[in-house]
Amino acid sequence: MERAKILIIDDDPVCTGVLLAILGDDYQITTANSGSGGIDILSSLTPDLIFLDITMPEVNGYQVLKYLKGDLSRSQIPVVVISTLVETSDRDFALKLGANDYINKPIMPDVIQNVVEQYL
Repeated sequence: MERAKILIIDDDPVCTGVLLAILGDDYQITTANSGSGGIDILSSLTPDLIFLDITMPEVNGYQVLKYLKGDLSRSQIPVVVISTLVETSDRDFALKLGANDYINKPIMPDVIQNVVEQYL
């Protein structure tokens, strides 16, 4: 059976490393360290789930969300935002743009496992 594909778009190598440690044994993981890099990867990969940071230089997570939700072939991919932004307005804006869930950093392994089980 083919493993589910997860795309991690985050410019923080620590966050990416933690997600890889939690998920790498069970899922096919692809990473991008920028919003534009994530968009580039999406031209050739259709993941089953995306973890997306908001605060990245140049192309931020909100812009990636707008791109994803504006692309009919990718608009149904579940997107889970993982961010240091803790204001309700940040969460509400991400959800309004089409994020399926919003998790605050630091990453808790049990929360990640529960989210993955929910969307996959």
